Amino acid sequence: MKAAQVATSVQQRFEQPVRDSRFGFARMRIARYALAPSKVEDDTIWTRRVGSTRELSAAGRLTEGRYQFTARAVVPMPSAVGDSRHFIALDTLAGGDRRWRTQVDQAIGSALPQDIAEVFVALLRSSERSADAIRTDYRRTMPRTSSALAQLATLDSVRTTRLADGSTLVALGIQLHPDRIAATYPDFAKFLRKYVSPSRYRYTLRDEAVVGVHANDTWFVAEGDDDLVTLRFRSHNGVLQPLEGPLRSRPDTLAIHVDASAKFGPFTVGVRDMRGRFVFLQGANERGWDFRFRHPPDWDLPPIAGRLVRSPLNRPFEGNGLHARLSIRRLANGQSVIHRSTDVAVRESAVVRWLGNLGFTAMDDFAGRVELQEAQFIASAMQAMRQDLGAASTPK
Repeated sequence: MKAAQVATSVQQRFEQPVRDSRFGFARMRIARYALAPSKVEDDTIWTRRVGSTRELSAAGRLTEGRYQFTARAVVPMPSAVGDSRHFIALDTLAGGDRRWRTQVDQAIGSALPQDIAEVFVALLRSSERSADAIRTDYRRTMPRTSSALAQLATLDSVRTTRLADGSTLVALGIQLHPDRIAATYPDFAKFLRKYVSPSRYRYTLRDEAVVGVHANDTWFVAEGDDDLVTLRFRSHNGVLQPLEGPLRSRPDTLAIHVDASAKFGPFTVGVRDMRGRFVFLQGANERGWDFRFRHPPDWDLPPIAGRLVRSPLNRPFEGNGLHARLSIRRLANGQSVIHRSTDVAVRESAVVRWLGNLGFTAMDDFAGRVELQEAQFIASAMQAMRQDLGAASTPK
C-alpha cells in the first residue's frame, strides 16, 4: 500500500538516529558557523572539494534498528524505501560572500507525486463538512494516530461555514501541549517550552500585487501564538479558493507574506513583512511548493544588536534571493522521494555572526537527548499511522 510505504519511510528516518563521527562533527561545525562560513571553508569536515566549492554528503539508512547517517564523498539517489541522501555545499562568491546550498532526498516508495497531491485534495474536500463530522471522522478512521499525536497536539477548535456558492470557509485551531509529554519526553518538552511556545508567526498566501480585480485577495492564513496554531482557508470540492469573492481557479503563483518572531534566552528576534513568491509545482514528476524571497524584511532586533550595521542582513534577498523548495519527486530508478532544498547567500558581519550564535545555541540545545526524544515521538506516531492504514485496507 502506497500510503503505508510513506509512513514506513518517515518512521524509519526517526528510529534512533545516529551519525558516524565525521558527519556528526561536521553537522555541528556547520551549525556553529552557518553565518560565519569563512571559519569552516578550509576545515577538514568536507567530503569533497570542487574548485571553490566545498561539499558534505551523507547516506541515511535503517541499520539494525537505528537510522545511520554515514559521510561519503558521493552519495547516489536513494533506491529503497526509507533510504536518504543528504548534501550540503558551500560556494565562495565574488566579493567574499558565501552561499549555502542544501538538498535532502528521502525515498518513500511507489507513490507518485500525483498520488500525494490527491491526498491534499482529499483533505480539503474532507474539511467541507460540519465540525462534528470532521472530529468524528478522524477519530474513527485514524484512532491510533489520533491518540499518538494527542500526546502533544489536539484539534482545539473547528469552525466551518457553508456559503451560498457551495464553498466552505474553514478555521482550524490546533493546540500544542508540551506539558503532556513531559513525563515521557522531558527534554523534548522543555525544548518546546523554551523555543516553540514563545514564538509568534503569521504566514499569508495572497494574489501577487498586480493590477486587476482580484489583486491581493487572501487564499490561506496560518498563524501561531501561545502554542495555538490557527489555519484559515476556503475550499470548494477540494480546490482552494480565496477567502472572499467569487469562485475561481487558483493561480500557479501566489505571494507569501511572513511575520515571525522567536525568543532566544533574553533576546527576541523577528522579521516583519518578509515577502516572496510561492509557486505550486504541478509537473508529472514533481508536485510541491517553491519559495523565493527577494524583498528584505523589516527586522526586530534587541538594542544590543540594533546598534550594529544591519545592511548585511539584506544580502540573502539580493540577486536570486533566498530560495527553498519542498516537493515529491519521481526518480528514474522508480522511487519517489520527499525532496527539500535551500539556497541562501551570506555576507559576514557582526550582526550576522550575532544571529548565528543565537541559532547555534538553539541547535546545541536540540542535539542529543532532545533530538532523540523528538525522534521517538515521531516514530511512534508513524507506527500508529501504519497500523491505522493497515486496518483500513483489511477487508471487513
